[in-house]
Amino acid sequence: MKEKQKDSFRITIDASACTSLIEGAACFGKNDGRDCWRYSSQQFESGKIYGLISEYEQGCMYLSYLLGGKVDFGDLKMSWNGNRIQRKDLECVSWNLEPACEPYRKSIVKKAVNAAIRKHKLDTTFAEIQERFCLTPEREDRRLFQLSGERWRASAALGFAENKRIFYAPYNPSVFYYQMCQSALLKSLRELTDSGALVLLPAGSDSFLKHIADECIYLDFDRHYEIEALRQRYQQYFGRGDWIR
Repeated sequence: MKEKQKDSFRITIDASACTSLIEGAACFGKNDGRDCWRYSSQQFESGKIYGLISEYEQGCMYLSYLLGGKVDFGDLKMSWNGNRIQRKDLECVSWNLEPACEPYRKSIVKKAVNAAIRKHKLDTTFAEIQERFCLTPEREDRRLFQLSGERWRASAALGFAENKRIFYAPYNPSVFYYQMCQSALLKSLRELTDSGALVLLPAGSDSFLKHIADECIYLDFDRHYEIEALRQRYQQYFGRGDWIR
């Protein structure tokens, strides 16, 4: 039985109070690295896939993990349907599509999904979720970290069964998303958005995500570089301002 769509929501990020510190930096552990985001006000709506686009370590993963409740807000003001929220409010409703560094990485797919169905008293079965998220029967008794091209679909299925509302991810190149979508990832992501969830996909380019995302948000593409001043400096010190065009 198809689950009823959950209540819609809108998350607003207000960066107007970030005057003394205009850029945030965060570390995500040895495997996920770090990222910096030049603060800007943003708005996200449930039922959508968002492509978060920036150069590597220039904000896309920071914003993804911020909405995943993994980054302190600092001076940012964040609201859910107009009501102020804290980091813990996001953390309890968010789910990382990449299980590699999460506590549930060792969860056995079928066992974990069935446990979540019972815990939340969902009107569905593992077989129905398996079909909706394109999970292969041959891998249903494996742990999430043992899966390759199926691990994000399995993670999405488990997060869905856990009633999560925000699905975030680490930075990945466009070709990663393309290859994962060749093995039905987009079907799983649309199951999430059709149920009223929000999906965040960080990447360095929109070359592929623009074809599957409902909206792409471009971060830090308006950064201004003082090229003429840099050229003059090289001319002064090295006599080679022509190196910079």
